[in-house]
Amino acid sequence: MIGRLTMRCVWVSVLVMISSCANRPGNTAPPDAPPSPPPPPPSTPSLADAAVQSNPTAVEVPVRAHELHEVFPFVRVDATRGMMEFDATVCINVRDPKTPRVYLEVLACIPDTKEHESLVVTRALPSHVHAALLLAGLTPGTPGTWDWEGATIRPVPPTGPRVRVTAVYGHGDHEHVESLTDWVVDVNDGRTMTASAGADHFVFAGSQMLERRGVSRYRADGEGCVVGLATFGGETIAWTRLFNPDASLEEPRWIAEPAKVPEFGTPVVVRIERE
Repeated sequence: MIGRLTMRCVWVSVLVMISSCANRPGNTAPPDAPPSPPPPPPSTPSLADAAVQSNPTAVEVPVRAHELHEVFPFVRVDATRGMMEFDATVCINVRDPKTPRVYLEVLACIPDTKEHESLVVTRALPSHVHAALLLAGLTPGTPGTWDWEGATIRPVPPTGPRVRVTAVYGHGDHEHVESLTDWVVDVNDGRTMTASAGADHFVFAGSQMLERRGVSRYRADGEGCVVGLATFGGETIAWTRLFNPDASLEEPRWIAEPAKVPEFGTPVVVRIERE
């Protein structure tokens, strides 16, 4: 069991490691980019709140296996396996026949950000997910970007250690462990993202540290993207093939698979481990 004093020391060390990522190339935001203020408190219940309220135990999923230690709220680490996991909740209702196609831009996000285009929502901070992966022994790379070369956009893929992202839900004999990409299908041919992956995979890109008016902030904490699909440039976990989120530049392609995504409000553990 990790003591409170020890964990404070670990957290201070992790903050130093995250901050050092700001010195990596590409981690300085354009000077004319506006700051990213935290989202204001919603005046009405958010989709994330509704999902959790539909199943009040959604954020109390028990520790699953091995030597997992809770290091942050909703976040656990097994350093010997190079694995961490965080609690989440299914935030879309694709089981309802009246629900239109849900086009996806991210796979896991935080509340009041991208729930309408995400598979799951989590109360775990992206910076805590980053820190947990550091504790698990992984070193972040860099997020993907879109660079303009004259009138042409050049995609720059993300880098970082390859990771596996799975979803765990259910209990006892009915527990399911599935790749998160099994829940995503190509709207054009019906193939899952897993089947279409080829050489593509997830990497621990690590988002970015942005400095505004002397204050450093972890970019994904403001934008909300924990596990990405489209390339925004600030996701903690990124897909190596770039998909542009601008529908005027690239036709939306990925939708949630009704036959695979659990019911709205289902508690899910998202597990990330090195491959």
